[in-house]
Amino acid sequence: MSATELTSPDPAPAGGEGRREIVLPRESTGAKVARSWPVVNLIRIGMLAVLLGVWQLLVDQGLLNENLYGSPIGVWQVLGDFLTTASTWTNTAATMQAVAVAFVVGSLLGIICGLLIGASSYGDRVIAPLLVPINSIPRIALAPLFIAWFGLTITAKVVLAASIIFFVLVENMRGAVRSIDPDIVTMAKVIGLKRLEYVRKVVLPSAVPALFAGLRLAVTYSLLGVIASEMIAARDGLGLQIVFYSTQFRINYVWALLLELLVIATIIAVVFGFAERRLLRWQS
Repeated sequence: MSATELTSPDPAPAGGEGRREIVLPRESTGAKVARSWPVVNLIRIGMLAVLLGVWQLLVDQGLLNENLYGSPIGVWQVLGDFLTTASTWTNTAATMQAVAVAFVVGSLLGIICGLLIGASSYGDRVIAPLLVPINSIPRIALAPLFIAWFGLTITAKVVLAASIIFFVLVENMRGAVRSIDPDIVTMAKVIGLKRLEYVRKVVLPSAVPALFAGLRLAVTYSLLGVIASEMIAARDGLGLQIVFYSTQFRINYVWALLLELLVIATIIAVVFGFAERRLLRWQS
């Protein structure tokens, strides 16, 4: 048999008869079960249980000092006392109040400024190059200034966290506006959409996915900013409690606080994920 006969494809009959269909291998039942949510959650729980078990074993064997590293059993023992203390909920309320205000203020200012900068070519050329160097200033370094200006009040916490959120939303919204399909922009000009109509019917719908991505980051950064401000100087808040228990070498209480923050952050993420899925149902 010649080389030509080996390499030449078989001629397909007229009318498309004899064409070979590509059939992808079907996923096995075991693979589907392995990727199901119950199995995935069981794997996660198992990994966490192993981690906690190794941690407790190292403490019991004296390889880790419980006064420095804490222990899972120690955290569990102090958790009930920690959650039933009035000061815990007072400080939690103070932190969450600052987080909520910082999130609203920083997000609104960031969204508005991002839309204005992105919608103006001249404004984008002038302001966009300044955003990166300004945003690169570590906000934690400005915390002493904010405390000196506003004192040990909620305002200092809000300003620090909002200054972080602001730039996140500005960059997200600016990028969303600048990345709108040029054909859609041209069509909007052809049909004669006015500025407000263009923003309402073209810019905002196109920017919604980027907006939610920015808001998810904004919630996280608002919590981080408030906690960081409280750890530097504050009258109340979970960050202040973390510093207090750390200096007292009550590490199990520190872990209890971190566990509380983890639960709060998880609840916020779940709520935002649900809202995003509901509002972006029109996307494929």
